[in-house]
Order: sequence, then structure tokens, then C-alpha cells
Amino acid sequence: MRSPCTKLKINRRRLLLGMSALATAASFAQSRGLAESSGPPSLTDPVSHFMFVSRVLVPHELDRSVGHRIHGAFSDVEEDFDNKIKELQDLIIKTSPVDVEHFMPTLTDIKQKNTAMKIISAWYSGVVNGKSKDHTIGFESSLMYKVTNDVMTIPSYAKSAPNGWNSTAVSLLNMPSF
Repeated sequence: MRSPCTKLKINRRRLLLGMSALATAASFAQSRGLAESSGPPSLTDPVSHFMFVSRVLVPHELDRSVGHRIHGAFSDVEEDFDNKIKELQDLIIKTSPVDVEHFMPTLTDIKQKNTAMKIISAWYSGVVNGKSKDHTIGFESSLMYKVTNDVMTIPSYAKSAPNGWNSTAVSLLNMPSF
């Protein structure tokens, strides 16, 4: 009598084919989920509308919590900001641009173009500029440092590294003598 383990015979070719089929199925499922999530946002959430427009205007991985703060600051500073976002969203859905370079020429209204430029500026600088006051959203999370983070660190007065306020400084007592 044979044991059940001897009936199950897996060779390397079957194992690799099974793993590649599983990886292919997982990538299709993931891409379908991404396609569904990048579609038009829900009708009730204004932050989702803002993030939808921001994903077209800013070609980076955007943090939703930072987007929530930027949207809140724009809502305080700009009059009727949610309607401006809705207009941009409708234009994006109508023209279906590939990226911001294809979208900006479709903005013929100067107010829409100014709104788009303000959104781009807020994501990169981390500041929402208003008429009477400016709202600082984030320093470390602003995209102007993400673009160059491989060659430049975030400016800081911390002793050891950006946001390294609690770390101890390197001792200068053990300097080599020549």
C-alpha cells in the first residue's frame, strides 16, 4: 500500500508553472483593483474628488492624509473650492488625459489653470498660500524633497539628521591625532 505522499509528485517544471500562473493571476487581480480605485471618486467625499484631481496633476505617490490637510487649507483659503475641484474633475473625466502635460493645455479658463497650479504648488511646497495668511501643511512630506532625496537631504537644524532631534550628536573627543 502506497502512502498518499508518494502519489503527489511535483517536479520542478510543474512547480515553476504553478508559481508563474499564481503570480500572473495575482497581478491581474491587483491591476483590476488599481484600475477600479483610480476611477472617478464617490459623490459624497470632497477629499476623494481632490485626490482624484491631484493624482492627475502630480505624478507622484500621494499621501491621503496630507491631501486631506491640503484640501482643508484650500477650503479655508479659497472661496467655493469644492466646486472648482468638481469642474477640474469633470474636465479630467471628459478629456481623460494621460498625465499633467496632456491635461494643462486643455485648461482654457484661467481660473481653472490657476486652481491647478495652486494645487501643484501646495503638493510640492507643503504650503497653501492665502490672501491673508498661509497654511503650512508639511515640511518633510512636501514633494520638493522627495524628487531629490537621492542626492540631497532635507535641510534641518537637528544635530545628526533631518528630524533627528532626540539622537545624540557624534562625539568630537575621539578625533584622530596626526
